[in-house]
Parts: sequence; C-alpha cells; structure tokens
Amino acid sequence: MKILLAENIRFFRKASGLTQEQLAEAMDVTVGAVSKWESGATTPDLSSILELAALFAVSVDVLLGYQLQNTDARQLAEKIHSLMLDKSYEEALRESQKALSKYPNHFDIVYRSADLYHTVGMERRNHELLHQARGLLEHSLRLLDQNTNAQIDEAVIQIQIAKLYAAAGETDRAIAHYKKHNYAGINNGRIGALLSSAGCYEEAQPYLSASALDQITELIQVTTGMSACAAQTGSPSEAFQVLSWMRQILDGLKIPGKVCYLDKADVFLLHLQAQLYADAGDLPAAKDCLQKAVRTARRFDAAPVYTMKNIRFYHEKDPLLLSDSFGETAMQGLENSILHGTAEGTQILREIWREIINESE
Repeated sequence: MKILLAENIRFFRKASGLTQEQLAEAMDVTVGAVSKWESGATTPDLSSILELAALFAVSVDVLLGYQLQNTDARQLAEKIHSLMLDKSYEEALRESQKALSKYPNHFDIVYRSADLYHTVGMERRNHELLHQARGLLEHSLRLLDQNTNAQIDEAVIQIQIAKLYAAAGETDRAIAHYKKHNYAGINNGRIGALLSSAGCYEEAQPYLSASALDQITELIQVTTGMSACAAQTGSPSEAFQVLSWMRQILDGLKIPGKVCYLDKADVFLLHLQAQLYADAGDLPAAKDCLQKAVRTARRFDAAPVYTMKNIRFYHEKDPLLLSDSFGETAMQGLENSILHGTAEGTQILREIWREIINESE
C-alpha cells in the first residue's frame, strides 16, 4: 500500500482554504516545516499527524492516503449510487451516513451522497434532506481536484445547487444562482420558468425565448445526426421519419404566409430527405422533396429573414442575427450540398437537380 501523506497534506490544506502560513500557525510549527511536509522532504511525527487529521476533519488513514482505502471509498460511493437507483433509499441513506463519517473529504462519497439526498428529498419533499444535499454539493466544489468523471464539473454542480434552492421553495435564491452561473445561456429555460412561476412574465419572456431558440437549434442537430445514424445502420425508414418529425415541429412554429429563418432550415431537411429517397432508388419521391426544397429556398431568398421575426411564441428583447454554415443563400446552400455531396445516391440527386433547374428556366 502506497502512502500519500505529503500529497494529502497539500491537498487537504488547499481544500480547507488554508495557506501554508495559516496551517503553520494552526499547528504551531514553522512555514518551513509545512513546506517540507508537503514536498515529502520530512514526515510529521505521530502527534502532528493526529492533529492534522483532526484539523482537516478526516481519518488518519485517509490523511495517510492508502490507495486501498481510496478504492474502498469509490466502491462505497458506487454502492450508494446503486442502492439509490434501486430505490432502496433507507439502506442507501445508512450507507451514506457511514461513508461520510469515514470519508468526509472524498469527492465520490460526498457527490454521490448529495445526489442521494437530493433525490430522496425531492420525492419525499423533505427540506432537511434538500438542505443537506446542498451543503454536500458546496463541499464537493472544494474537492473537485479529486473528480475523475468528465461529465461532472463546476457548472454541473452549480446548476444542481440552484435546483435544490428551487426544490426547497427558495425561488429568489434559485433564480439568482442560476443567473450567476448562466454559462453560455445554459440556464435560460430554468430562469424563465422560475420567473414565470413567480409572476414576473415580462422578465421571463426573453429568457424563455432564448432557451427555445437554443433548443430548436440543438434539436435540428440531434435529429439530423439521428437520421444519419439510422440510415447507415440499416433503418432508412426511421431516418426519414425523424426528419419528417423535425419538419413538423418547424412548421408548427411558422406563421402561415410569412417568410422566416426556419424556412432555410426546412430547405436543409428537405435536401436530406431527398438524399434518403435517392439512396433508396425512389426517384419520384426524391424529385418531389427536391422540388419542395427549391420552392422554399427561392421564397426565402426573395425576402430573407435572418432574425427570429415571424416565428411563433418568440419574444425577442433585442434583435438577434442568425447565421449558419449551410450557405450564404438557401439556394446556394442547396446547390452546394447536392453538387459536392458524397452519399451513395448523390449522382442521381445531381441529375434530378439539373432536371428541376432546367424545367424552371
């Protein structure tokens, strides 16, 4: 078993928010002694180790950093998580309490326990558990250096803290926390929903509108990706259906008779549907989709709109310029996609494209 005392003295000192000078003062030793402990040049005597463990609120074995103990802690954290997933809440809570008592500064234990208290607190409307969950999450922020899960970072934890404020009925604090940590607008929807529930409708609308725009953009990316996966894994029917579903969503957001930016997105989706038909050898259906794409593209290019104007349910506070990589115009994007495509049925689609263009001239 490898002992990591030097590394852990440095880690727990920083986790406790102490400088070397402050730790030296608390331990009644020189700054040089602390520096040597942390570099591994010298080892504190037994009484100092006991005092350090008490100061950092950890057990001696955790401070010594036995790798076996670290493995045990992670296994405990996974056990807590598994029990929670099985909804064995009482057993999970007991295991969590024992684990926190033994490993109060182990990230996995602290974070999994916070997740457990959050889940149980939400389901049982237990504000005490929600409060404990928030405290654990705040503590986990100080232990982030231990984290090895790429899906968990400060942003994730801060959002969870805001959710706990909201779950506990502390709406104002939840909104403030979401706003403070609204990285790239990630919390716009949550902020807008809470403002709306609090009766602050005018303030809520811009947040909700911005979130809706982000969700639509992301959904287009997701559905086109899903369609490509389905097509390449032997499910062309599913590939077409997911694109049709996305087009229906866009149609529901358009104001009839008005040109809007979503028309350009529809051109892109129609092209993908035409490509699927061409790949399957269904030339009439491919031509029908491509003709719709051309008509829509020409209508958009005749009076292009690069803002959220003429889109239902959107309330913009300030005009927002929209852009994409499809093409400078809808027709240009459509033509480039067809002429430079590499899919199986692209050559067939090029012939259909030339036929449609010749017919319209």
